[in-house]
Amino acid sequence: MILTMDVGNTNIKFGLWNGDQMDSNWRISTSLTASGDELGLVVENFLRLQGRVLKDVDELVVGSVVPPMRPAIERLGTRYLGKPPIFVEAHSQRIMTILYYSPREVGADRVVGAISAYRKIRSSLIVVDFGTATTFDCITKRGEYLGGAISPGFRLSADALFDKARRLPKLEQFYKPRAAIGLDTASSLNSGLVLGYAGLVEGMVGRIKAEMGEARVVATGGLAGLIAGETTVISEVMPNLTLEGLKIVYDEGAY
Repeated sequence: MILTMDVGNTNIKFGLWNGDQMDSNWRISTSLTASGDELGLVVENFLRLQGRVLKDVDELVVGSVVPPMRPAIERLGTRYLGKPPIFVEAHSQRIMTILYYSPREVGADRVVGAISAYRKIRSSLIVVDFGTATTFDCITKRGEYLGGAISPGFRLSADALFDKARRLPKLEQFYKPRAAIGLDTASSLNSGLVLGYAGLVEGMVGRIKAEMGEARVVATGGLAGLIAGETTVISEVMPNLTLEGLKIVYDEGAY
């Protein structure tokens, strides 16, 4: 079995693969102080819930945008899984041509997600990823990574607002707004954040299409479903693009 690991600034996502089928996936909060032993215990416990053990994992395939966690991930692989992890980097993968001026600047998560989305659709694409940052990744009709845009993520913006505007209540959950005009502070905040980000997506997609031409728009990331429900520019939600993209790169030996 293959274990894919998408290490982001907010969450670490795992996918357990049995052949071409992802049997299960889970996520934990990213902690820069987590040791390799702690990661090993987390993986061991989740595998146990799936009726699996550590020795069932043949390879650990990692895409990471958090360099300080590399030693802990290496220890997870070598001590608990019995083999060093395979790190996938955007600039060294051999599936998608990167047209960025400096390919080393592109996060692995952005490129492997683009690879997965393109394999599904095979057309010009804009992949909107609602993570710590909200990213817009543009893929040409020929399957080249063209570039994109980066803006502050939904929760990052919300947390900054709650932190600086101390009289505002902190919302723990966000939901589909009943209306743009909120009738109390909580509904006003929810409307401004959810519909505001939908407006951000619509505005950026419009500008990007004006430059690259018509393209399908897909969304991924934790809040993709919520924001996609408030705009017509997103055609579909693909929640596991990064985990799927890591598996594709591994299967083709293109790392």
